[in-house]
Amino acid sequence: MRFHRISITTLVVIFSRALNAQAPLDTVRIAAAVAREVVRVGERNGNNIWPSFRPDTIPLSFVIPSRGDALIGWRGALPTGYTAIAEIPGAAWREQRALGAASTATSLEGRSVAQVVINTLSPSMLAATAVHEAFHVFEGASRRPNRKFGQGENAMLVSTYPVFDERNEIAFALEGKLLASALTAPRNSEKRSLVRQFVAVRRERHRTLPSQFAEFDEMSELNEGLAEYALVRALQIVAADGPAAWRAGAIREMNSRLPLLEEVTRSENLSLRFRFYQTGPAQGLLLDELAGPNWKSDMLARDATLEDMLAVASGIDDAAIAARDIAEKRASALHEQIVAQINHLKSARQANADSLLSLPGLKLILSADSLPGKDFNSCGYDPQNLLQVSETTQIQMRWWRPCAGGPTYAEFNVPSVHDEAHGTVSAVIGDEASVKLTSNGQPLIIRDGETRRDLTTFKLVAPRATVEAVRADVSRAGNVLEIHPKRP
Repeated sequence: MRFHRISITTLVVIFSRALNAQAPLDTVRIAAAVAREVVRVGERNGNNIWPSFRPDTIPLSFVIPSRGDALIGWRGALPTGYTAIAEIPGAAWREQRALGAASTATSLEGRSVAQVVINTLSPSMLAATAVHEAFHVFEGASRRPNRKFGQGENAMLVSTYPVFDERNEIAFALEGKLLASALTAPRNSEKRSLVRQFVAVRRERHRTLPSQFAEFDEMSELNEGLAEYALVRALQIVAADGPAAWRAGAIREMNSRLPLLEEVTRSENLSLRFRFYQTGPAQGLLLDELAGPNWKSDMLARDATLEDMLAVASGIDDAAIAARDIAEKRASALHEQIVAQINHLKSARQANADSLLSLPGLKLILSADSLPGKDFNSCGYDPQNLLQVSETTQIQMRWWRPCAGGPTYAEFNVPSVHDEAHGTVSAVIGDEASVKLTSNGQPLIIRDGETRRDLTTFKLVAPRATVEAVRADVSRAGNVLEIHPKRP
């Protein structure tokens, strides 16, 4: 009897675990329907939401925090830990208690995935959120060096942003109200007038705001703001021609946004970053109305911000643009003259450098090729007497102190040429008889054709130049003395 009781108990535990590992089919079916709508939106309207944006090509992960996540739209072999759901084609399940999960762009086995946490069963909002997160995947894939789009903001600035600065908060609140009024204005002429006011207020606020926070505003609107713009556009599409049962929900979600924009600084329980979830899409929607669909490709081509594009669309800078166009015509006439001037300056300064290094006397070449940084830093120089020879070469006409790890210190009170590309400093330092070399405090003579390696506590002392290196190789060829400082 005990044996049977133990067996039955064991079977109950195993059966219970099997039930817990099963996917919640009703919820996953909703997720699958949402994924199908995202595919429809992407195939028909992805490029209209943003140039080259195709959310239908991005796998979706729907997370149920206390149970697991359903992976839909994955092509190829499933990632480790996922099992196909026989009842729902194209869906796979992984059991996990992802209590801290958030809707975000993430990756599985090196592939980008849009992750959506199911904290609502409103399918229209789930679909729009999936488009938002897919847009982040798209932004990441679009990232290019020195281009704003896709770079994201420095989110760490949230902790130091001046949210209690009255002047900044008044202006920020006014920006939200102006954008809300512009969105609801019945005529484009009124919209443009309100947008001009917004741009003027924003520019003045950013003029007095520390630059890192002004940049944070702009980059947040380009990152989260544009992803939220994609979300709003998805809601518009679902409301217009999505599943009939979803349309009212999409309309409700869109209508709920305007009060948040009008009171953009009021929220007590939302991070500062959520302000840009309102201001970003508002600017995008206004650009749709005032500038037409080409504003997106124009913004990318100009590497501009949303505020920049609104300034153009509203006409606030028309007078400045007209004046700039006139000035640019004059500038085009100067093109050949300035190019010739630059080329002459390069030639003249290169000739100056060559002349300085061909003067009579002992020529010193200090080379960083044996140091980790392969070049010298500047521990002091006279900016009034620095001449640029090329993108990587400068003449220090009077004084400077190159320094580097090793440690190595030098000082030149004679014109010297710094070649960053080769990590050298060259100078004619005077008569050879006035130059003294020592190693470990003992006099040192380097003859023509000789190389001395791993000299310790090396020093060169001349009336107008000094070099100190904890270890160095030193060689001599004619009137050229080369010093290669090294690590200890």
